[in-house]
Amino acid sequence: MDARPATQPHLDFPVIRVAITLPLGERKRMNSPKAHLRLLATSDVHMHVVGWDALRDTPVSGRGMDNLAPLIAIARQEAAGTCLLLDNGDALQGTPMGDMCAKMPASEPHPWAHVLNALAFDAVGLGNHDFDFGLAFLEQVVAQIDAPVLCASIGAGDVKGVRASQILTRDVECSDDETRQLAIGVTSVLPPQTAIWNHRYLSGRVAFARGVAAARRAVQALKTDGADLVVMLCHSGLATPSDDENFATAIAAQVSGIDAMIMGHTHREFPAIIHNGGDKASPDAGTVCDVPSVMPGYAAEMLGVIDLALSYGDDTWQVMGHSVALRRNHATQMPDAAITRIATPAVRHTRAALGEVITQTDTGFHSYFEMLQSGPSTRLIADAMIETITDHVAGTELAALPVIASVAPMALGGRAGPTNFVEVAEGPLTYGHLSTLCPYPNAIWAAVLTGSDLWAWAERSAVYFSPTRTGLSNLVNPMAPCFNFDILHGPTTQIDPFAMPRYSPQGIPTHANAGRITALTLNGATIAEDAQFLVGMTSYRGAGGGAYPGLTGDTTLVRTDIELKSALRDQLSTQGIGPVRQSSVWEFSGAHDTPTVIETSPNAAQHLDDIAAFDPVPIGLSDEGFLRIKVLI
Repeated sequence: MDARPATQPHLDFPVIRVAITLPLGERKRMNSPKAHLRLLATSDVHMHVVGWDALRDTPVSGRGMDNLAPLIAIARQEAAGTCLLLDNGDALQGTPMGDMCAKMPASEPHPWAHVLNALAFDAVGLGNHDFDFGLAFLEQVVAQIDAPVLCASIGAGDVKGVRASQILTRDVECSDDETRQLAIGVTSVLPPQTAIWNHRYLSGRVAFARGVAAARRAVQALKTDGADLVVMLCHSGLATPSDDENFATAIAAQVSGIDAMIMGHTHREFPAIIHNGGDKASPDAGTVCDVPSVMPGYAAEMLGVIDLALSYGDDTWQVMGHSVALRRNHATQMPDAAITRIATPAVRHTRAALGEVITQTDTGFHSYFEMLQSGPSTRLIADAMIETITDHVAGTELAALPVIASVAPMALGGRAGPTNFVEVAEGPLTYGHLSTLCPYPNAIWAAVLTGSDLWAWAERSAVYFSPTRTGLSNLVNPMAPCFNFDILHGPTTQIDPFAMPRYSPQGIPTHANAGRITALTLNGATIAEDAQFLVGMTSYRGAGGGAYPGLTGDTTLVRTDIELKSALRDQLSTQGIGPVRQSSVWEFSGAHDTPTVIETSPNAAQHLDDIAAFDPVPIGLSDEGFLRIKVLI
């Protein structure tokens, strides 16, 4: 077991030899009964119930709840007093097994619910991705979970079985050998953008309040109802107080009465790694604005541990000290056989489904270099989008508009690591390959956009890059995820990655007169600002995910219920894959003589001829296992 504490302050109280120097109230507290509370936390498990890479059908060490379960058992046994096990949401989506389980009959137990019950979780919060398969499915799973399922962010509407908060009453043993009751209030909040990201399921049914407002309302209600302590399950990350999506810092700073906070959503680690925490987050103290806080990464790779030293006096409980740690899920632990057995039927079903052959490819293809040029993975998706939208608007006035597609590469490294790339060998193309191309359950939508909108759209996408002309910098902006790197298929785009970006990685206009798009053409002609197009996109993008410009309340939207993966499957099974090598739909403008670095799969070393124009030179592996390649752009 590898414990990675940010701080390990001594939980026993110090001996005060000069008691006269302390105020009376503090002297009473030092002499009052003591107790301990341990909080164990998971977050963003994303259906990694077992340590198994379904797309490659290989075991994965250091991931999965079956591998984490022994650490949970040890942490419980070590607890000096009362112990709670909590989950912070985003569990139901994220692996092909999650997709398969979403299609199960309602009568069958869901593996995640079964795991929560087997490990005796005390409370469960919801994350944004838990709504990805719709309300009926979510309610079906919630009904199977023994622990209270919480979401205080619901401002309108209802999710059956989900409550805003819960008081967990526990008998705790105190240092004077007395047993006393401790009322622990637990509540949960998530980003209000969840209603945008899952518009097709939630529109008109559920709306979400902003993070700070929802948290403040829930904490006040818990205190009114008699909670001695409050634990905040905050499915949100560290950021500036003005960030409406990652508001953990703002909650800690602005909402009084929170005694501990579990963070998530961004798949980061805290206190080991600060992500936009600024001076409000202290890795040494394990606090955010003085609130003991932990963020346990992603995919059950970490167990968050918060220990609270408590004092009881005048009929109230008070936190007198804390310790915060992350415990890494290591391969040295034997997996919990009971958890593995729970997942076995779903693993078997998923393996069979992913092995279904859809078509054949004569050459194979990959996404190793799609940060340098577009490739087959985005083109295949664009073709499916264009065909679906064209068929959908046939016979309407929209059929007269040129149809193009906006597609982001879904597997391009990033936080998911060096295996997160499309890799299709010559031969069968399976349903598993489609799951890599289309990992999210998005439908195909389209929007009527002007040429002016398209120019702004391309500018928003170009924030993906952040190289400098001095030194050997990384090409890709680490704050801009690949799923927001939308490329227009149909037009040709030229990008100057060294120019000042017009937008922030969150899609906020920051430099109105700046720009990286040097040319945007269709059939060789510059796209006019007043031209109109029908632009295919995912339902996530069409509902406002990623904050792309041009999508307003007045934008004409075409909403289909056809899922992108299904459309791609139908097209490939009937039409085949066609030639995979085509010219890129975008390129860098300029002299192409500035060295920069890309990070890609180690397997990319066998395909450097694909980017010969960039003069690639491998320069070793990064700490995360990416192959670093120097290129000229």
